Amino acid sequence: HSCVLIIDSPAHQIELVREGLPASNLLPHRFVFRRATMLSKVTVSVSATVARHAVQETKALRALTRLGQRYCGDSPCKPQPKPQRMLPFLPEFVGELGPATASPIEKAKALHPAFYCDAQYVQAERERIFGTQWFAACHTAELSKPGDVKVIEVGTNSIILTCDKSGKIHAFYNVCRHRGAKVCSSDQTGCKQLVCPYHWWAYRLDGSLKSTPPAATPQERKSDLGLRPVPHVETFAGVVFLNQSKEAPSLKEYLGDLPDKLKRYDLDNLEFS
Repeated sequence: HSCVLIIDSPAHQIELVREGLPASNLLPHRFVFRRATMLSKVTVSVSATVARHAVQETKALRALTRLGQRYCGDSPCKPQPKPQRMLPFLPEFVGELGPATASPIEKAKALHPAFYCDAQYVQAERERIFGTQWFAACHTAELSKPGDVKVIEVGTNSIILTCDKSGKIHAFYNVCRHRGAKVCSSDQTGCKQLVCPYHWWAYRLDGSLKSTPPAATPQERKSDLGLRPVPHVETFAGVVFLNQSKEAPSLKEYLGDLPDKLKRYDLDNLEFS
């Protein structure tokens, strides 16, 4: 029996990075996990290309074996869901220094420098805020015309925002589905398509795969190889908001009564320069 795990999502990429592997060179690849007939362990078949790109071949095998066991379990033909990963604990200083900032305005103090430079806090902020909450990505004026493209960096993730020919705004992870290279490196205007500089895979502005030179790819296969979308994209008050959590509430629920309070300001029509 065997089960195939395709390492091609931002979540998998983060896990590989934490294992000390160059994830950008490992995505996407197919890793086949086979359960040995007489052994109660999972063995991993890794291509020579992957082994060459890994920091250490043994480290790659250990990391991929752990992923295989996690996703395939004891019965590789029946993949098990990934267990919910706990968010990182906040550093102790947050409890000591945080209340001073949250105090009434006449008593409040500015954030302590530790909030800006502590590595543990930065990681907690990336995962607790930018990984699960709504955040502002850019102004709608930056994506006002078809062909407008904006690239933003959110922690370890690079995200592409586009305005397609119908004027709809999209957001995708900046990772080519072929070999994990970065598709876009800068903002653009008048863009017709997104082309990966590694092997020239081309994507439309709605994220769908357009071409895979020099080889031809069947249309049914192309539909599965578009850029990975950010789960939620919405706009409010002239600002594009993103949320990377699939279980996130809508932006309207998240904002509560704020839209009603700001309605008189006509923020959607403000100009950005």
